[in-house]
Amino acid sequence: MSQSDDPGTGSTPHGSTPAYGQPQYEQPAYGQPQVEQPAYGQSPYGQPSYGQPAYSGQYGQPAYGAPAGYGQYGYSAVPSRPAHVIVPAIIGFVFAAFGVLATLGVFLGGAAVVGIAGALDAGSGDPFGDLTGDAAAGIGVAIIVVGLLCLAWTVLMVWGSVWALTGRSRVLLLVGGSIAALFTFLGVLASVFDTSTDYGTTSEYAFGIVLTLVFFLAALAIVVPLCLRQATQFFAAHRARRGR
Repeated sequence: MSQSDDPGTGSTPHGSTPAYGQPQYEQPAYGQPQVEQPAYGQSPYGQPSYGQPAYSGQYGQPAYGAPAGYGQYGYSAVPSRPAHVIVPAIIGFVFAAFGVLATLGVFLGGAAVVGIAGALDAGSGDPFGDLTGDAAAGIGVAIIVVGLLCLAWTVLMVWGSVWALTGRSRVLLLVGGSIAALFTFLGVLASVFDTSTDYGTTSEYAFGIVLTLVFFLAALAIVVPLCLRQATQFFAAHRARRGR
C-alpha cells in the first residue's frame, strides 16, 4: 500500500470528510455563483442587525422601538416657539417699558407731593396749614403706593414674558395681560363718557379714545393668543420634556 492511500495521513481529497478538529472549506464549483458572507454586525438579506429596529415607520408613524413624542413635538427635540407665544411676549415687554416710565413718573410725583406737604407744615402761621400739609402728605403716600403697584406689575410683565418665551409658564403673562386689559378697558370707557374735560376740537377727543382703544387691543393680544391651542401644545410639550 502506498503512502497516498493511507486514510489517516496526507491531504484530504476534495469533497471528503476532513480530519477531526479541522474546519472544512469548500470551494464553489466552476460556474456556480459565490455566496458573499455578510460583514460583522450586519445580517443577511438586508435585515437590520441585533439591537436595531426591525420595522421602519410608515405614514408618518415613528419607527418600531423609537420613543413616541408628545403631540407634534418629540421629547428629545426642543419645540419651536409659535407666533401665539412670541407676539404676546413682545407686547408684554412693550407694556413693561411703559410700566417703567409710569413707575418713575409716579414715584417722582409722589416725592414732589411729599415735599410740598413738608413745606406746608413748616409754613407761616396759617391755622389751616397743618391740615393742608397732612392732606398733601396722605396724597403723597397714596401716590407712592400706586408707584409700588406699577413697579410690581412691571416686574410681572417682564418675568412673565421671559417665562413664556422659554416655555416655562404662561400664567404670569396671562395675569399681567389680564390686569392691563382691565385697566385699559376702563380707560376706554372713561374716554368715551368723559364730559368734564374741555377738548379743544373733536380730533383731540377722538385721539384720546383711539389711544386707549389701541392699548386695550394690545392687552387683548397678550391674553387671547396664549389661550389658543398652539400655545397650549407648546407649553404642554415643555412640561413633558421637564418631566422626563
